[in-house]
Amino acid sequence: MYDGFARRINGKLAHSSLSTQDPKVHVKFRKPIASAFSLTAVTAYEPLVDDMVSKFLSRLGEVSQDPREGTCNMALWSRLYAHDVILHLTFSSTLGFMDAGADVDDFISKLDGNLNRNALLSTMPWTAYWLKHNPIVGLLWKDNYMFTSWVLQRIQGRIAERQKMHKSGTIHTKDGKTDFLDVFLDAARSDDDPSNYNFTLLIDWTLVNVMAGADTTAIGLRAVLWFLLKDPSRKELLLQEIHGAKLSVPVSWKRSQQLPYLDACIKEALRLCPAIGLGLERKVPGAGLKMPDGYVLPEGTNVSMNAWVVNRQSTFGGNVDDFIPERWLRQGGESVQQHRNRTTRMKRADLTFGGGARACTGKYIAFLEIYKVVPALLLKFDINLVDQDADWVTINRWTVRQNDIQCRLKPRK
Repeated sequence: MYDGFARRINGKLAHSSLSTQDPKVHVKFRKPIASAFSLTAVTAYEPLVDDMVSKFLSRLGEVSQDPREGTCNMALWSRLYAHDVILHLTFSSTLGFMDAGADVDDFISKLDGNLNRNALLSTMPWTAYWLKHNPIVGLLWKDNYMFTSWVLQRIQGRIAERQKMHKSGTIHTKDGKTDFLDVFLDAARSDDDPSNYNFTLLIDWTLVNVMAGADTTAIGLRAVLWFLLKDPSRKELLLQEIHGAKLSVPVSWKRSQQLPYLDACIKEALRLCPAIGLGLERKVPGAGLKMPDGYVLPEGTNVSMNAWVVNRQSTFGGNVDDFIPERWLRQGGESVQQHRNRTTRMKRADLTFGGGARACTGKYIAFLEIYKVVPALLLKFDINLVDQDADWVTINRWTVRQNDIQCRLKPRK
């Protein structure tokens, strides 16, 4: 199923960190930059996220006071926020999605079209050759290469900028801040020749940030907001915790981690609405896989688990289809150790960000964006659904996107 996510370069199939099925190749893609996605490394980018959180709150403030607007589509604005954040983290610049209040240059539309096509290619792998890796299709269908070309231009631009600074004796810096592209360039630079870079790795790392780092985060943010807005009593409990903490805006990562009910609400929403809606295949190794009923799947069998199913197993307690943040909190009569053991089992069973060696590298980026912005939104605005009885519409095209979450925003005094 993974060939659909491979690229075609110079007429040949070129696997990426997402498409390769060889564990050794996957390690070669991931290992050089693994430390850049650790929690400690990601929180160093907090000032860049703060820039975008402030922009988000400012733009929503303008929208809420514009009599022509009336309502605000939080599904759209969550997406605009997530895209501006990941581009700012990657390139120290954005395309201005929040400034425009809309898609810019059809970037999001084309990204969704790419994912829609990949959903087909991954579920029916034989179509990957005919619709993506066929050289003739590649000549006619320029969208096949749009994002690769877009990313490559920015990589080359940054390299030229560095070379110019080096010749002038200037240290490469951006007001003391660094971004992911700087980290990627340093990791891909040849030890033997500092002017030589591994472009295969550079393109892969940057593409993953650009193409997979916003849609999935927006899905998580929408889920948190949706379940809270559909459950006013639990939204009020969270507001009480937030107001009691006397937070300043933008909310710091450190302070957000001191709010147990916020943590429970986010974990529960992500459990119920994982961003990836299709199973991720693996091949049975060695002597086979023995199933609970005794049947043994032979070596080489394709197997997969869907996060939407796994995240609703009995490990999570009762009423697994319902939004119950309290399941993550310590229960009456439960010791500290019992609570820790129970939630550890739940975390291990949660496949929202995948698991094992191929778990999502950007998990902590998503956490940073969501944990900081949710309390900030609730502190700044009284947010309510336009139609409390309406249900949301989700579309599963590899990612499970939610559309049209119409809200009324009223600035708090």
